[in-house]
Amino acid sequence: MSQNSIVNKYFPALTHRDYRLFWTGQCISLIGTWMQTVGQSWLVYQITDSSLKLGIISALQFTPMLLFSLPIGALIDRHSKKRVLFIVQIIMALNAFLLAFLVWKGIASYGTIALQALLLGTLNCVDMPVRQSYMAELASKEHLMNAIALNSTIFNAARIIGPAVAGLAFSFFGATVCFLINGLSFIPVLINIYRIQTEGKCSNSKQGVKISHEIREGLKYIAGNPVISTTILMLAFSNTIIMNFNILIPVMAKTVLNGDSRAYGFLMTALGLGAFTGALSLAVTSYKGLRMKLLMGAYLSLSVCVFIIGYQTKFIYAFLMFMLAGWSMTSALSSSNTCVQTNSPDGMRGRIMSVYSLVAGGAIPIGSMYAGTMLEKFGAGFTFKVSGMAGIVFMLAVIILRYKLVANHRAQSTSA
Repeated sequence: MSQNSIVNKYFPALTHRDYRLFWTGQCISLIGTWMQTVGQSWLVYQITDSSLKLGIISALQFTPMLLFSLPIGALIDRHSKKRVLFIVQIIMALNAFLLAFLVWKGIASYGTIALQALLLGTLNCVDMPVRQSYMAELASKEHLMNAIALNSTIFNAARIIGPAVAGLAFSFFGATVCFLINGLSFIPVLINIYRIQTEGKCSNSKQGVKISHEIREGLKYIAGNPVISTTILMLAFSNTIIMNFNILIPVMAKTVLNGDSRAYGFLMTALGLGAFTGALSLAVTSYKGLRMKLLMGAYLSLSVCVFIIGYQTKFIYAFLMFMLAGWSMTSALSSSNTCVQTNSPDGMRGRIMSVYSLVAGGAIPIGSMYAGTMLEKFGAGFTFKVSGMAGIVFMLAVIILRYKLVANHRAQSTSA
């Protein structure tokens, strides 16, 4: 089979020029993003030696999602996604350079890192829904699942490389290098976004219509669609209770496995390795279409993995379990993203994806406070066990509810 035939069959989204530019720019930038994530978490834990304060930083970074996601979704449907994305990436780059400078000068206190996290969270609540809804226009709707899976693939490849490099860089050079590399990694993104031809303007943008009305319209559509609503429900619970890995892993690496920043980096790499494998398998099988059983099974599998991790005291077993958790996590998230986008009307995608971003990122402050408090009082092992068991019970309940709601919705549609 020729190279072109392989691309056409397994990675058809890459046949679209604009998506290819978007994707290749992200390949480098996401490594820097993960280096900053790891560097920031370990720096905060090193400065404060407090899992609760680490949780507060994570909460601050995602709090803007709770406040601004819904109105931003309505605005996205009215403006050029290319222009918005370009401006946001510039500010993110400047933010990374500023943090690198503060750490280099030795004036990066817990307070300054908290302010930086709040600013980054504000930028992310614009960046996430724009990026997600823009993909449907850069690649055709027919190849949307492949585009999402490919994006998840490079995100998780960066999750493998970034934490490992960050752990070593932090050990030998300090946090400054992590933040500096992240700032530099935005350069290829900006170049490629500039070259993209698709502006991403919404075809049915409504002038004179109140944003509050458009928000209600989007929420009403989600509530009336059981496939979207139950998917978002599983995503919200997972992000609140299950997937607090940025807080749980550094504490587990230090207190349970008696490791340092390198152990933390390698555990994050294990999570990323499993996630990369899951994303790649989704990409090459995307021609089979969305598989709802895989989506629901992945959420249940993730909860089981988290529960089992709570019993691990040896590094090698923890490493293997985090790999399996990573596979389950990316399978659940990529399938959820595809499910929501393919069931969303074009003119409402920005609003619906803003709700998706709200529960994907906005639930994290609550989850961060939950995880930080649990870690402070009960330790890493107990927190993993409780979170995993809660996830198993919740996912089974939602799966049963989903089948009932979908059956009722089909019955009503048939009778109508």
